[in-house]
Amino acid sequence: MPLHAADWRPTVEIDGTWRSGQSSAGGGFFLPILLDSGNALFIDTQGAFIEGGVQRGSIGAGYRMRASDDWVVGVYGYYDYLNSAYDNSFNQLSFGVEALGPVFETRANIYLPLGDDHTLAGMGRGEVSGGKLMFREGMERARRGGDVEAGVRVPLSSASDKMQLKVFAGSYFYGGDNLDDKLGAKLRAELSFADLPGLPGGSTVTIGASGSYDNEDHFKGAAMARLRVPLGASSSTGPADPFDPLTQRVERNRTIETHRGATGDLEKAVITLNGQTAGNVIDISAANGDAAAINAAIDAAGDNALILANGTIGLNQSLTLNNGQVLLGGGGVLGLRGASSGGEGWLQNQGTATTLTGYNPAQDVVTMASNSAISTLLIKGGLAGIGSTGASNLMIDRVDISGTSHDGIRFSGVNGAVIQNSSIHDLYICENSTKCEFSVFKPNVAPYAAISAHGTKNLTVRDTTIDNVTYGLFAGSAIQEIDWVPTITEAASNITMDNVTISRSRREGLLFVGANNVNLNKVTIDNSRQDRDMDLVVLQGTRDVTITDMALKGGINGLMLVTSSNMPEDAVTTNINVNGLTIDGTRNAGIFFNPVSGINLKNVKITNAGTYGAYLYGSDWSGPVGNVTFDNVTIDRAGTAGLYFSGPSEDLAGNVTVSNTPSDCKVDTGWSGASLTQAPGKVLALNGSVLGQSNFASRCK
Repeated sequence: MPLHAADWRPTVEIDGTWRSGQSSAGGGFFLPILLDSGNALFIDTQGAFIEGGVQRGSIGAGYRMRASDDWVVGVYGYYDYLNSAYDNSFNQLSFGVEALGPVFETRANIYLPLGDDHTLAGMGRGEVSGGKLMFREGMERARRGGDVEAGVRVPLSSASDKMQLKVFAGSYFYGGDNLDDKLGAKLRAELSFADLPGLPGGSTVTIGASGSYDNEDHFKGAAMARLRVPLGASSSTGPADPFDPLTQRVERNRTIETHRGATGDLEKAVITLNGQTAGNVIDISAANGDAAAINAAIDAAGDNALILANGTIGLNQSLTLNNGQVLLGGGGVLGLRGASSGGEGWLQNQGTATTLTGYNPAQDVVTMASNSAISTLLIKGGLAGIGSTGASNLMIDRVDISGTSHDGIRFSGVNGAVIQNSSIHDLYICENSTKCEFSVFKPNVAPYAAISAHGTKNLTVRDTTIDNVTYGLFAGSAIQEIDWVPTITEAASNITMDNVTISRSRREGLLFVGANNVNLNKVTIDNSRQDRDMDLVVLQGTRDVTITDMALKGGINGLMLVTSSNMPEDAVTTNINVNGLTIDGTRNAGIFFNPVSGINLKNVKITNAGTYGAYLYGSDWSGPVGNVTFDNVTIDRAGTAGLYFSGPSEDLAGNVTVSNTPSDCKVDTGWSGASLTQAPGKVLALNGSVLGQSNFASRCK
């Protein structure tokens, strides 16, 4: 079909748009083809960069025909592409019709997405359906939809003038799977100028403003500026009308409409706190009645139920969880995972902040069963805030415990527990040494602990603070006499503390008895703000310990390493590896060795010890302090001496630096008969000089 001879040139367009919270810059190329019938085909390409890492592009074609001397009717189709802020790619086809007159114009568009939607990590949500907790995966979806618009040219002057003002009104809708329809209305106005000085003939500059309101995004405003420039020279017949409807831009939503949210198919929910597939959901509050009524509702909910607590609840007996149940306080957020999709998300308890108050000092406030979890609660009173016996795989998260009559958390024979993001404080303080001081003759008892883990293994405490308590942590193996021989029946093993702070513990901050496989990372104990206290960390008959970046302040001795002959035969303190330890302001020694072996100290700094930096107390009967390595150990401002030797020591190696201290070292010249015996190759340097058998007694006076 031959082209009609007319001055219709390709047009380049650039524009910038500023929307509510977002801006974009784009451009395009419009190629009109005038047919000999007086109608026109066109090819249109557009692209833009949108704030937030979004890119879009379009290519389309259309046909416009003169329906009369005044009206032009057109149809068109486009392929659109979008790379979203989440780096997801979307494609769609869109089609539209338009009718353009000298005063009025109107158009309608439909948008049809192609291809699959995309998952969004962490954007899934829990949903209660049929009384059970379910999950919808987080998705980013392209939305099908459409819009209509009608406009009028405001009669500022005749249509042939070089300035035009148009106002438009319209509506739009978008839908999608598993989400509500988006319905809205819009208004916009555009003021265009043609043939401005300094621009090629036929160019137009347009400025505009728009506003929209819908049930999803509510109000949004935008401002726009656009420049259209024809390419090439005008024909001899003169330039075409810059406002000719046959060549004006196509008005449509050039950005694919997407939705981000929990719109996946409904599936079973896995609660990440305990790894269990969620079951029924129930609400509890003071309106349920007393503890017996609440426990009846909890029991009826069944295993793996989610219990949403609300407000202040008084309990005259223990609130008892069943297997796999999760107790979530008001305002708490629960991490979830889709059982089928594996998508991640969350659910929030919309109730008010929850406090459980136990009025019965003989019962724990909450009793946990296997695979159960507790999160986002204040717990006050009771015997212990939380208790469990013989259970496994427990999770305690974001819990505040205070005012108990005994322990804060008490585990007995538990296999697998995590305590995290919690605070235990202001518990009962026991001043009676006869009643409360730990004794190797009663190795199963260390009462009134913030955390008591007796015969418990696979315990992790992290990101937790403990303050104003009798004991911080007691982790002891269950020990019984069998045929008159002390025997470990349930080992305290595989215990980890990570980023834990303990302050104002009346007795030991950490007490390990007959334990093994202990990892202490970034643990801080500060008992400097009280007059009466005990040792800060005691390893009694405990082996295979790693200490990293620990800080100790106050106390009688900072780190006490001891093996007692009254303990089981296999309860021996050995294989202790320290890398990063600061000890300050102890009343007696920074580190007390009594008698132990297999101790490796690296990057240890002891300051302001009341008497000795390190006290090595061997025994001819219980054994020597032996096989100790000092690597970059410094002692500064000790009250009496850097190192103190009592009884036999053997096979010490490494380097110790002592400064600002009356004596580098001292030996007990009394009944203990202090000695230092070194095997070949074992060399201990004290302030750069070798301390050995030959100069031990003469130097350490």
